[in-house]
Amino acid sequence: MAARYLPSEQTGVSGDWYDVFSLDSGALGIVIGDVVGHGLRAAVVMGRLRSALRAYALDNDDPAEVVTKLDRKIQHFEPGVTATVAYLIVAPSRDSFRISLAGHPPPVLAGPDGTGRLLRVTPDLPLGVGVPRARHTHVVPLPPSGLLCLYTDGLIERRDRPISSGIGELCSLLDTSSAARACASAVTTMIGSRRLTDDAAVFALRRADPAR
Repeated sequence: MAARYLPSEQTGVSGDWYDVFSLDSGALGIVIGDVVGHGLRAAVVMGRLRSALRAYALDNDDPAEVVTKLDRKIQHFEPGVTATVAYLIVAPSRDSFRISLAGHPPPVLAGPDGTGRLLRVTPDLPLGVGVPRARHTHVVPLPPSGLLCLYTDGLIERRDRPISSGIGELCSLLDTSSAARACASAVTTMIGSRRLTDDAAVFALRRADPAR
C-alpha cells in the first residue's frame, strides 16, 4: 500500500482524507473521502467523519451500512455539509473486496497485465444530501498482481477538460509494478508542477502474486 496527499495551495488545509485500518476478521478497511469546500471548516469535518467511520466499521462488516450511518451522522451533526466517500473492505484472503461509493469517483483497477480500467460501480448519493435512498455494496475480485487506485477529484479535475479525460489519463499512466510507483506516476503526470487549486489524494493497493 502507498498514498500521496497534496493540499490546495490556496488554503493549505484540506477536507480530503484517506485511512487504512485492520478489522477483527483480518480484513482491511480502506476509505478515501472529500468534504466539499476548503479551509479549516472542511478539515474539522473531515476529522470527525474519519473517527466516526472507524467506529461504525467495528460494528458492521457491510460497507453500505457503514456509509449509511456516516450519512446520518453528517446530516444530524454537520447540517449543510456534503462529502463524497469510497469505503471498501478487503477480504482476509485479499482476493476480493466489497465497496460502497457515496458520490465518489470510482476507483481504477489494473489487472495482472497492467492495464488500468475504471471500476464499473455506480456511485450512490454523496453524504449530507438529505435524500433517502438505499446504498449498495458491490463485490469485486482482486486478482494476483492486481492494483487498486483510489483518488479524490483534485487529482483528475482541470478547468480546461472534462473529468472523463482525467480519468482516462489516470487509467493509462499508472505504473502497476508497485503501489508506491503507482502513486508516484499518478502525481508526477497528473499534477507535476501545476498549481493546485483543489486538494488531491491518491491511494494504491497492490495484491502480491503468491506464484512469484
